[in-house]
Amino acid sequence: MIAAILLVAVWLLLALLLRAAVPLFAAVRIPASLLAGGIGLVVLQLPAWLGGTAPRPGLWPAAARWMETTTRWSDTLQAWPGVLIAVVFAGLLLARPPRTAGGGRDRGELKRVGREGLMVWIIVLGQTTVGMWITWLIIQPLYNLPSATGMLIETGFAGGHGTAAAMGIVFEHPSIDLDAGLDLGLLMATAGLAFGLVSGIVWINLAIWMGWYTPEDRPLAAAKSDTESDASSPPATGPPLGTARLDGNVLDPLLLQAMWLMLAFGIGLALQEGVRLGGLQLDEWRGAGFDAATAEQDVGRSALRERMSVGGVLGSFPLFIYTLFGGAIVRSVLQWSGQGRRIDPHTIARLVAAAMDVLVVAAVATLNLTAVAALWVPFTCLFLGGAVWASFCLLGLSRLILPSGLWFPLGLINYGMSTGTTATGFVLLRVVDPNLRSGAGEVYALAAPLSAPFIGGGMLTIALPLLVLPHASSAVVTLVLTSVLLVLIGVGVGLRRREEGGG
Repeated sequence: MIAAILLVAVWLLLALLLRAAVPLFAAVRIPASLLAGGIGLVVLQLPAWLGGTAPRPGLWPAAARWMETTTRWSDTLQAWPGVLIAVVFAGLLLARPPRTAGGGRDRGELKRVGREGLMVWIIVLGQTTVGMWITWLIIQPLYNLPSATGMLIETGFAGGHGTAAAMGIVFEHPSIDLDAGLDLGLLMATAGLAFGLVSGIVWINLAIWMGWYTPEDRPLAAAKSDTESDASSPPATGPPLGTARLDGNVLDPLLLQAMWLMLAFGIGLALQEGVRLGGLQLDEWRGAGFDAATAEQDVGRSALRERMSVGGVLGSFPLFIYTLFGGAIVRSVLQWSGQGRRIDPHTIARLVAAAMDVLVVAAVATLNLTAVAALWVPFTCLFLGGAVWASFCLLGLSRLILPSGLWFPLGLINYGMSTGTTATGFVLLRVVDPNLRSGAGEVYALAAPLSAPFIGGGMLTIALPLLVLPHASSAVVTLVLTSVLLVLIGVGVGLRRREEGGG
C-alpha cells in the first residue's frame, strides 16, 4: 500500500511536468490524472509487453524482481477504483443543501432518475440487439457459432471483466457450447476499456468545439455555495480548505470533514452488508439458497438461480449506492441534531475531487491489455458494432432522452459504464466536471438500482443465453429485441418532448 501511494504521487508529479512541457495536452483538456494513469500503465504493463510477468530462466535477478514487484503494485491498485468511487458518492449527498418545502424539486429529481434508468436500459439492451443482428447476418453464415455470441458486447462492454468471467461459465453450458466465450468476453472488456477512454476524450473535445457543452472550469471555491453562509471567506479566492467548523484546538478542521466522509462510507458498508445478509436469510427461509452440489452438476443454471434469488438481486447493488445514502444519513442526523453547520461543503467537495483524481490514476494504470483473442473476425465485427452503438447513444440518443442540462455529463458516465466500468465514466466526467457540480453523478447512482440487478451482468444477462437463445432462432430473438428497443426509445423521446412542452 505504501509503495502504491508513493507510485501514484510520483506519476502525478511526472504528469504535471509533462502537461506543462506539452501544451497540446492542455489544449485537448487531458487532465494530469489521466496522464499519470497512462504513465502508470506503461510502468505496470511493460513487463507483460516484454514477455510476461513470470520470471524466465536467463533473466537478470533484478529484472525478475522488477516483474514480480510490478505485479504486486498492479494487484494493489486494481482494488482502488471500486473503493474510491464509493468515497466519491459518499460525499455527493453529504454536502447537499436541505430540501425546500413543497416537494417540487423531489418530483423533478425523480423524473431525472427515471429518465436515466430508462437510458441505461436502452444502452445495454441495444448492445445485445446490435450483437444479435451482427451474429445473425454476418457471423453465423461464416462460422458455426451459437446465437449467444451476440451477448458478447453486453458481457464485455456493459458487464466488464467480472461479468465476462462469470459469463464464461454460462457460455460453456452444453445448451450454448461457446467454449471461447470466456476469452472473447475478457478481450471485449479490455478493448472496451481502452476504446472508452480514448474515444471519450475525442467526444469531449467534439462536444466543446460544437458548443454542445460548456465544461466547469472555475475552481469550486470561486462559485457561491448554495448551502450555508460563508461570509467570512474572501470573495475572490473563496474559503480555504478545511474552513473551521470546530475549534482547531479540539480537532483539525480538515480532519473533521474527512471524518464525516469516512463515517458516510462506513454507514454505506454497514447498509450493504445488512441488506446482503437480509437477502440471504430470506432465501434460507424460502428454501431458495444456493446449492453447491447442484452447481457442480449444472453451473450455468445454478448461476442463474443464484442471481434470481433475493440475496443475488440485493447483492448485485454496488457499494457506491449504499455510500450515497450513507452521506444522506450523516447529513440528516447532523441537521436534525442542530449540528448541520459542522459540514463544510467546500472541503467535502475538495476531498471528493482528490479521491476522483486518484481513482483516475488507478483505473487507467491497471487496464489489462494482455488478453488473448480467439476468432478475431467475429470479435472485430462485434467490437465495431458495440463501439458504434455506444457512440450513437452518447452523441445522439442522450441528447433526445436525458434531461437537457445533464445530457452530456450524464451521458459520459453512461458511456464509460457501457464500454467498461463506472470508473471509466467518472474518468471522463472528471474532464468536463472536475468539481462534480453538474449533479450527474448523483442521478446516475440513484438510477443504478433500476438496472444493476437485471442487465449488464444481472439476472437477465444470464437468463437470455440459457433460457431463450437455445430454444429460439436468431432471427426471432433479434426482431423481438429490436421491437422492445424501439419502444423504449420512443418512450424516452416522448417523455423528453412532453417535459419541454410543459406537459
